[in-house]
Amino acid sequence: MALADRLSLAFETNGRGCLGFIVQLPGAYVRAPTEREALTKVRSEMKSYSRWLEAKPSPSVRTMIVQWHRSQLQVEDADSEILLDADRRPFLEGEFATLLDFVRYSGETIFKAYEEAELKEWVDESRRRSTFYGTVPSTIQEVLGHVSSSQHFYMARLGVHLENDTNDFLEIRRRCADELARLHDRGINSNLFSSENELWTLKKVLRRLVWHDRIHGKAMIRMLDKQKRMRLIDDYSDPFRFLKASL
Repeated sequence: MALADRLSLAFETNGRGCLGFIVQLPGAYVRAPTEREALTKVRSEMKSYSRWLEAKPSPSVRTMIVQWHRSQLQVEDADSEILLDADRRPFLEGEFATLLDFVRYSGETIFKAYEEAELKEWVDESRRRSTFYGTVPSTIQEVLGHVSSSQHFYMARLGVHLENDTNDFLEIRRRCADELARLHDRGINSNLFSSENELWTLKKVLRRLVWHDRIHGKAMIRMLDKQKRMRLIDDYSDPFRFLKASL
């Protein structure tokens, strides 16, 4: 698999932070206080994403901003509401199956990072602060718990309410995938759903699930890297294969 050499970016900002989504790489993102700084991170994110997929990155990449969204949300804390123009478009042939595979694979990846971590309950005091969704998870255990519970949130945007009878992360992800496939089979393609003044589509939920895994997967790896630098552990596994510089 080779990645495109032209990448389109959709940016969301509230004036205090800038969050950019790479349209051709579902779930790939860049964050920074400004657009200029965020754009400098595109190459690194593309490399990380290609390493994760074991794909071949293009030797040269051109970027183009195709969408801007002004938000009142706490974008600096990665709160997001943007509906990409690409999220509105009907699925191309084979696109849904590919995106669903990404959702399964990213779920397996973040769970693997959690499962292989030695010090799951070690507290990173530097992470303790309040955000729009509550206190930032400060242990690897808390990060997985947050990602796990958020799966219910994302499915509810499409009117799907999963049974809350298990804490098994991969089982919840399997149920998400099954329900997403069921919606697609029912012919729900570019249908718009409105929830709490935010617009959603099936494609947006697929993208956001992968993005949420990646952004919190990076938080996990940052904690593991800190543990190593503090000599609490000898080494760690990074199944997302983030570039060291991006940590």
